[in-house]
Amino acid sequence: MRRAIIHIGMPRTGSTSFQTLLATLRPRLAGIGLLYPELALPGAHAGADVNHQPLGEALDGRRPRAERAPSLERLSDALRATDADTVILSYEDFAVQKPRFRVPATLREVFARRGFAMETAMVVKPPFEQLNSAYAHRAQLVVEPRDFRAFGRAHWHSGRFDYAGLIAPWRTACGGRVTAIPLRDARSPAPLMERIFRDLRLWERVSPLLGEPDVTFVTNRSPGPLAVEASRRLRAMRVHRQVGSHSRAIGHVLDGAAWSRGLDPEPIRGDAPEVKERMENHFARTSDAFARDLWGTAWSRVVEDAPAKPPNELAARPISRDEEERVDLLMRETVRHFGFRALPAWKRAPAYLAERGVAAVERIVGDSRWRVR
Repeated sequence: MRRAIIHIGMPRTGSTSFQTLLATLRPRLAGIGLLYPELALPGAHAGADVNHQPLGEALDGRRPRAERAPSLERLSDALRATDADTVILSYEDFAVQKPRFRVPATLREVFARRGFAMETAMVVKPPFEQLNSAYAHRAQLVVEPRDFRAFGRAHWHSGRFDYAGLIAPWRTACGGRVTAIPLRDARSPAPLMERIFRDLRLWERVSPLLGEPDVTFVTNRSPGPLAVEASRRLRAMRVHRQVGSHSRAIGHVLDGAAWSRGLDPEPIRGDAPEVKERMENHFARTSDAFARDLWGTAWSRVVEDAPAKPPNELAARPISRDEEERVDLLMRETVRHFGFRALPAWKRAPAYLAERGVAAVERIVGDSRWRVR
């Protein structure tokens, strides 16, 4: 049977770089027997086909139920029309599906009907780093008013960091055909993009299409400490309720304002050593089980930690006058760009409390995006 490779994440592990590279190569992939299908529904925004998020969201309940069947039909049609022997789907939140949506089993059935055997690919990094990346991503979405320590204390035990648990339903659906790639591999100095294609046994085919910039390509930088602090303050001002588009647009402007001035050269590193220790202890067993199952050795022998650097989060310490002025600069430019208005405290506080209440109820009933099982 032909191969159907589902790249399921994790989020913030080079997924956007991998997707952008495949989308750029898309016109030439047919010549080497690969398909990276365009599956966005008609009328979707420009760039919706860089990844397969529209399909993923239609399957995991984030989009109207009416989109599910047409999305699957578009996938089925693409499989029927292609001569490629290998198809690749990529959506980083495939990794955190809730069981009731049966996403792995549903995709397996569609692929099997078209003569494809499904397999899964997953890129991973240490759980505490994944927590830090999640915090940075929430800052880019302007949804996080808490400092990193408060965020970490609330979510350190989330099933999102139990890689063995996350891969289990995909492993079952794929009949054990799973490839795990560490973000940084202690066994190899090769760039991530090269290692992904090598581990998927596609390097010999894809490499003739790639130049050196492609192999080392990196996009979707994480925000730095200035932009994150500005995001926290803008969230407290509730500007996310005043933007007409997705709140990620605010994060784009914040990041652009910082990077265009040479600010925030390094990503945010949260300050919560006790959370790091707690996570390392809590997930040591499941991470090791994941590693031994998929690599045949201990986690520490394969997954290399990020270089040790001190935290640079501004919320965790007194801010210098220079830093305060830079945060204020980013906020003023963002407010001016969107024309935001400062709401009085008597309007902000009730809405903030209401949002917290909704989030608490979601966690209790199991509908929170942070609860995966």
